[in-house]
Formats: sequence, structure tokens, C-alpha cells
Amino acid sequence: MLTLTVIVLLSAPFTLAGTKEGSQNKPCRQGWVKFQSRCFQFIRTPRTWMEAESHCLTLGANLVSVHSPEESRFLLQLTDGSPAWIGGSDAVQAHFVKNRQWFWSDGSTFGYQNWAEGEPNNFNRTREPCIQMNYGKEHRWNDNICYRTFSSVCLLKTC
Repeated sequence: MLTLTVIVLLSAPFTLAGTKEGSQNKPCRQGWVKFQSRCFQFIRTPRTWMEAESHCLTLGANLVSVHSPEESRFLLQLTDGSPAWIGGSDAVQAHFVKNRQWFWSDGSTFGYQNWAEGEPNNFNRTREPCIQMNYGKEHRWNDNICYRTFSSVCLLKTC
């Protein structure tokens, strides 16, 4: 019985490390910034949305998914208010759909939204399937043409 107790006590830190509580205390890799339990990196190099997502993938990450107003405010600070790509897209939808279905490139649920007034709008009847953050004076979201170039924010899949 003593052996079993010792094994359980010794394995507890490893078991806890796999839980949400354990991962919240884990630091981010060098060059990444932690907010809550997630690790972010602002990439200043302008790229198209697809190039930005591909670059994030080379880092073991995706373009960022945004899930709360607090996270949105953090990203505004991280990017110094610069226009930047985030991981939202409606790329699988038809050209002009009124109720567009948005997705995050990391596969997480698209719940929180921070659209600028009048967005998303497929401006001038141009297909705009990718999301740019820090649009306009209120620094909110805009649907944009994916081949435009902006900075971007990557999110590590795990810290």
C-alpha cells in the first residue's frame, strides 16, 4: 500500500500538468507573450492571409482566434493598434451570402465577434472572406480581401 501511495504522489505533478490548471502556469516559449493560458506572437512582416496562416503553421501555431473582449483588448495592445490578420475566415461560403458562416483556422468555435459598424459587408460587392483586426478608429474587425498584406498574430496550439 505504501508503494502505491508513493507512486500516486510522485505522478501527481505530471497529471496536473496536463490539466487546464497546470497549463495556465506554464510559461510561453521565447518570443511569445502569454495572456491568460494562451501564447501569442505579433508578426510585423506584412503577408497575405494565407501566407500569414502558413507562417504561423511553421511555428506550430495558427492565426489567432479571439474569444473574449479581454482578449481583444490584449491583442490591440500587442499589435500597437496596427491592422493585422487574425484567423477568421468564411472561405467556404458562396460569393454573396447574407448570413455568412465564419470559422477560426485553429478549429475553435466562432462565438465572440468584434465587427466594426457595417461589417462584415463584402465592400463594393467584392468577396472579402478574411478577418482583419484594428480596422477604423475604433480598432474593430473588418472582412477583407485575403490577398491584401498586413501584419498578423499567431497563437500557439499549446503553451
